[in-house]
Amino acid sequence: MATLPSVPTEQTPKMSYRTRRQFELREADFGADTNAAVNKWVHEQIETRTKQLEKLHKNLVPEWRRIAEGKPRDEKKSWPFENCANLVYQLVGQTTDDTAARVVQLLWATSPLAIFRYFTKSSNQDESAHNADKARILEQFIDYSGYEPNELNLWDVENLWFSDSGKLGTAFTVVRPEKKIEAVYVGYHETDKKTQFEEATLYEGPKVNNLRFEDVGYDPNANSLEESSIVYRIVTLNKRDLQERAFQKHYKEEKVKEILGKPNRYGPGETKKKENKARGVVSQEDRVLAEWDVHECYFYWYQNHKKYRLICWYHYETKTMLNQVFSFIPDNQIPIVRTRLSSDSHGMLGRGYADMLKDAQDEISTAKNQRTDAITFGILGINRISPGNRNIDRNFKFFPGAGAPFGKDEFEHISVGEPAMAGLSLQNEEAMIKQAAERAGVGPAVAGAGSGTVNKKGQYGSMGTLAVMQDSNTRANHRSSDFRHSHIRLIGLVTDMYGAMGLGRKGSLFGLDDKLLEEALSDYLERKVRIPIRAATASANKEVTKQNELLLSQAVMAHNKEMSAMLQAIDNANTPPHYKSWLVKVVKAKSRLMRQIIRDFQITDQPEEFIPEPEGLEQFEAQNEPKQNQPDPRILQMASAIRQPGGPRAAVPGAGVGEAGSGPQGEGGRLGA
Repeated sequence: MATLPSVPTEQTPKMSYRTRRQFELREADFGADTNAAVNKWVHEQIETRTKQLEKLHKNLVPEWRRIAEGKPRDEKKSWPFENCANLVYQLVGQTTDDTAARVVQLLWATSPLAIFRYFTKSSNQDESAHNADKARILEQFIDYSGYEPNELNLWDVENLWFSDSGKLGTAFTVVRPEKKIEAVYVGYHETDKKTQFEEATLYEGPKVNNLRFEDVGYDPNANSLEESSIVYRIVTLNKRDLQERAFQKHYKEEKVKEILGKPNRYGPGETKKKENKARGVVSQEDRVLAEWDVHECYFYWYQNHKKYRLICWYHYETKTMLNQVFSFIPDNQIPIVRTRLSSDSHGMLGRGYADMLKDAQDEISTAKNQRTDAITFGILGINRISPGNRNIDRNFKFFPGAGAPFGKDEFEHISVGEPAMAGLSLQNEEAMIKQAAERAGVGPAVAGAGSGTVNKKGQYGSMGTLAVMQDSNTRANHRSSDFRHSHIRLIGLVTDMYGAMGLGRKGSLFGLDDKLLEEALSDYLERKVRIPIRAATASANKEVTKQNELLLSQAVMAHNKEMSAMLQAIDNANTPPHYKSWLVKVVKAKSRLMRQIIRDFQITDQPEEFIPEPEGLEQFEAQNEPKQNQPDPRILQMASAIRQPGGPRAAVPGAGVGEAGSGPQGEGGRLGA
């Protein structure tokens, strides 16, 4: 790429979405030669990544899904006898659901979904209060939008996101811009006899979608999506989808026409066929069901010694570039968000429970089925019939009260199986389940709980309460910590997209101040406000936060009363100066200690909002600061007297040479004395 031809600067225009709050696509046209080079490079990258991930996508992932769903390899088993026990113990599914439920309920049980904090220092309390209002209104808006099914609908998204990650080890979501404009029927005009419509924007803003594991391409050896030279997702479209994107100018109309006659297939792919079959849906091939796989690619490109982030839509089979634009995502972020079950390995992929527990699940299932088959044999046994008895054919069956057409000694029932083996098998199975649970790292469903208490004096204390399922020092929490970090990354990307695309009147719809919300989104785009990322988010310990705030409120109240008493003593004229100086130092020290306590409580990063600095202390210290390197005042008075006429004989009061006096009589009296 270093030898590519240059392009004039005016062909790489700057985007203006941040100021106009309007989504736009700016075509990245670097000239015919460079565009051809980009086309070739994208094709080669897709080809290489597809080969790298082929075994993972076509063999391992379908097998992991089968294991997680608890489906047997064969629909029916014929050994040790026809239709014998064929149950799969749901170890992977149970562990996945347990882990996902812990994280999802921890994030969604309390409000808000994310905590926003201003990290910039405020110049005064009014600015701090204004920033706090903006942070709070942003929290409320994201909270409402996340719950709203017609907006972000993050509840459904994150349920599937975390569940897939638990099964497969890695899962992906994408945040994409959407603007939905349609003609809406408003009524019938009786005079003109015409049906009236008006064009309305039904939705404008970010949308979050789950991605199938097989539909995402990347460098598997990279540690993150940002480190991969190219990241793409496969968007499967039908004919109407392609035509709509061409109409909206997302794809070039002439390029869409080129590929309309060359679909990838006339019906669902092999993987979807298997899934449809399991759901009872008949998959068939038909012209109407034609599908096109379009690769939506995210990558960088060097041009004129500058590094540009590009987004392109590419049809691999026909080598057609449907469109190529500059990245419209704030700060050139990749809009695909990855989450992993465990962060204890290098590379892009985590290790899911399906891979981690597959052998243990097979072993437990085998033990359970063997015990079931042994019980079946023990109940039914084996029947021996005389070969000379022609009255019993092969279709003869026993049932309670049945008449047996044979004589004495012509039929014999042989009991098989050892009763003690059933108990031994059950103990062995319980041990295997325990070992598997230890490997998975998922402990009891409730690992810590408590409640705040009120003592006899009416004082409320947190008593070390932890949110249910916090369990922060266990492997279950460690394994799922990336889920919570991914949740914060997703919320951050959504907030950026709201800031870039604007809100319309969404703030008003939720009862919020639109102007204040716009300011907060601008501050977020400028990185003045961020979401503190921790393994346990603030919402995870909301109950603890509530109790701590009540406890802190009492401490602040006591602190303010104590400060008030000391400041009154400082202002009192009868207070000795040395005592005033000591009180000033105590006031400053106590204020610093209280601000540190508020920081430790994680209420805010600017504790001056709650513990203001007392005014006038600096002025008092300046007035009462002891003069350094100054002579004794008595010496100064003696020096002044010496400079006066007759000064050498003058005496200074308190110098130990007699009473104060002036003139010859005084001098003579003191000398005579």
